[in-house]
Order: sequence, then C-alpha cells, then structure tokens
Amino acid sequence: MPETILGLDIGPETIKAVAVTRKGRTDILVWAAEAVRLDACGDLEAALKVIAAKMRISSARCVISLPPADVMFRQVVLPFRDDGRIKKTLAFELEPLLPVDEIVFDYMKLPGKGLLAAAVAKEKIRPLIARVEETLGQVIAVDVSGSVLALPVLDKKAANIAGILLDVGESASAAVFYDSDAIIQMRSFAFGGKTITESLALDLVCDKEEAESMKIRGSYAGTIGRATETCRRFCEALKNTVEFLRLSETLRHEPVQITVTGGGSLFPPLQKELESTFGLPLKVLDVARMGTSEIDARLRGGYAPQNFNTAVAAARRAFTSQRSFNFRQGEFAARNDFGTLKGLFKRFAVVGVVIVSLIVADVYLDYRLQDLRAADLKRRISLLFKKNSPQTVAIVDPAQQLKTQLAENKKTYGMYGGLSEVTVVEMLKEISGLIAPSFDLMLTNFYYENKLILIKGEAGSMDDISAVKNELTASPYFKNVALGSTSLTKEGSKVDFDLRIELK
Repeated sequence: MPETILGLDIGPETIKAVAVTRKGRTDILVWAAEAVRLDACGDLEAALKVIAAKMRISSARCVISLPPADVMFRQVVLPFRDDGRIKKTLAFELEPLLPVDEIVFDYMKLPGKGLLAAAVAKEKIRPLIARVEETLGQVIAVDVSGSVLALPVLDKKAANIAGILLDVGESASAAVFYDSDAIIQMRSFAFGGKTITESLALDLVCDKEEAESMKIRGSYAGTIGRATETCRRFCEALKNTVEFLRLSETLRHEPVQITVTGGGSLFPPLQKELESTFGLPLKVLDVARMGTSEIDARLRGGYAPQNFNTAVAAARRAFTSQRSFNFRQGEFAARNDFGTLKGLFKRFAVVGVVIVSLIVADVYLDYRLQDLRAADLKRRISLLFKKNSPQTVAIVDPAQQLKTQLAENKKTYGMYGGLSEVTVVEMLKEISGLIAPSFDLMLTNFYYENKLILIKGEAGSMDDISAVKNELTASPYFKNVALGSTSLTKEGSKVDFDLRIELK
C-alpha cells in the first residue's frame, strides 16, 4: 500500500487533517479530510484521537503547520550566504532579540542579502510532536502555515514579481508577502471570520449563530455597514503594512496580485474592499487543484478547498524540493527507528546477558562505593555550606538552612522583583501582550524598581511610539505612562525613545 502522508493544520480553534498518497512520480491523491474543533473535544490530545479514529490512521508520516501568530519572525543580515556558516552564526545574531535557549529556529534566504528567520518556543513544539507521534505517526516536519501555502503559489510565479497571500482564518488572518520567488515577511492580524460575524450580527440585529448562517448563505436581509467598515479597516491595516515594507525596501516591487484563502476570505464585501484598496484582482487559492493533485471522488461533495488548503499544502510539502521552514531540528530532530522487532529482541538479549554477568560484581562493590560516595558528599556539602553561610556555626540540616538563608537574601536584595507585589516576569508578559506585533518597535533597556518602570527603545516612527503608549495606558497594572525624551537614531531611520511607567 502506498505510504500515507498526513498534513495537519493545527490552529487555535480547529485541527484540520488531510491524508494523501503518491500516484506515480509526481501525482498525489487526497483520499481523506477531517476537521475537528478543539473546544468540542476538550484538548489537543483528544482531538488528535478523534482524527485518528475517523481517518483510521495510526502510522502516517505527518507534516505539521503552525499559525504565524505562534511564530516570531526576524530579518537578519549576514555578510555570507553559506549554509554552514549561517547555522553557526545565526544563534548569536538572534541572541540579543530572542531567548535562544528557549526557542528552536530556522531560516530562509531573502533575495539579494539577508535572511528571514523564524523562531517558535520549545514548549510549544515539544508536546505537539509528542501528542501527534503517540496518535498518528512520525512527524517529519513542523512548518508555518503561511510558508506551506506560499510554496505552490511561488512555484507558479516569474522572477521579480511581488504579491500577497492572505489566509483569513476564524479569529486571525495571516499575510505572506513574497517577492522575486521568495517569502520576505509574514504578519498576523487580529481579524477573521469571527470578527466579520460579530459586526454582521450588529448590522442585522440578531445573534452570532444566525449571523454566521446568513454570512455563509450570503443572504443579508438589510444593510451591512458595520461589517463593511470592519473589512475596510483591515484592508487599510494591510495596506499600511505593505507601504512600510516598501519604505524599508524589504518589499522591492509593488504587489501585482493578491491570493486569498481561508473561510473568511469568501465574504464578498471583504473581497470587494481588498480589490478597491489595492486596485488588484483577487485569486482564490485551491491548492488541491494546483500542480498534479487529485481529489478522491468520495470527498468531492463535502470537500471545501478554503477549509483544507493549508492541510493539503502541508501534505504536499513532503513531496517538494522547495525550501521552507522546519522546526523539527536540534533536540527535536526526527530519529530513525532502532531496527525491527527481531533486531530489538537480539539486542535486548545481548544486553541482558551482559547485565546478568555484571550483577555479581555490582553487588560486591555497591556497598563500598556507596559508603565512599556518602562520605564524599558529606564533605562537599560541608564545604559548600561554609562557603555560602560562613556565619553559621552549627550544621544541622544544611539544605533547609541554605533555603532559609536564600529566602532572607531574596527579601533583602529584591531578586527577581521590582520591590513590588508584581514580578518582573509578570510586567514583561503584560507589556508584551499589550504591544501588537505589527508595531515596528524594539526595547533596548528595561528598569523596574519601587513601582516604577523605565523603558528605552527604538521605534519606526513617532506614531508607533504614541500608539504603544496608548496601548500600555490600558493596562490594569499601570497608573501613569509618560513619554520622555525622543531623538533620531544615528542612522536617522528610527526614533530613540524613553517611557516612564508608574504602577498602581
């Protein structure tokens, strides 16, 4: 039976899975597709089990795609293009911007110079790979949904052509900007089908369920001014992003086409606003119809391309030679199986004989070794205790005594806190959550003490600084947010700024 490749589109609300097999050298057949809502199952593990049961799959090779909102993107310029040197150097370039010990990262080369680096938290990847491999099969790649969707689009583009691939999901939208046959940037926007439905419910004075039903059917029994305005604001934000990428020369050519996918992209007012804002024709993406893919006849009645495009693109990624991101590396690199069952039995038998042979010697030496280790440990503990607490004369319970001393030092010197009930970590999390990823902003200095936070950084413009100040003012932790001195950077392309935040 041909090998099954399973494409998994793991979003914040829904997991979509598509199973494909190869036909001939290049053709693939899409023979199964399932979508499962996480809230209906309870958690990721339960949802994956539902997919495995419905699709009757337990040993597929899986390609996972993550939403761009879960991934951090940075552009990095290095004076060389050799992959070996890039892999050795990129971690040092990212270290001032990201906690490299807590992330796994990959990169793609930009046209001319530079790299587009993508990073995701290890704590996001680790349980995801474990759950999928426990339920569905080996994970061979972990990519970004925007990247896998762009691969078939870029495969059809000529050189020096720029465009936008827009994936309108349920609660967020991802925009992929490409130029000269390469992805040059990705952005996530807090706009999706749910946003449209909420505005439509206000227009039609009905509940969200009814508004969603009318949106799908295209039957609007009245004016939809709010929904249209919501779409217009999103298009303006997307247009502003394009202008910024053009001004920074990240996007070297003016976009000539917009390709849309995702359930929310089928809303006619949104398509109209996109065409009006950019003055460009829209192309609705259908990955399964591109190249040499075929849909099984049993799926054609209920298969919706806009719902499964990302999952199909993820599955197709296993058969393409195009470069894309893959976070299945480093400590998460895929490992080959340790032989067959018969080979494993032979290996275990040999190991068993060796273990039995060593038991007699182990029993003889164990007590003596343990006695020596205990004496050595006691000596080390005594030295360590005297080094860290020379004022203590009697050593009764060294571990508890050191814990008590550390607690007193923490109170005395205020370690890991700003001498407030709120810790530094909580403040950093609060500030990070309030500052939208779309702002061109980099923090260079952070000082927190006595309910006062001082921040220094660089921003793309004064408008970004003012917007960030307004966002921070909304925090329940902050009593006052004041803008200090501002000045142009030495290069003149950015603005240095100071912010003074008082806690409540």
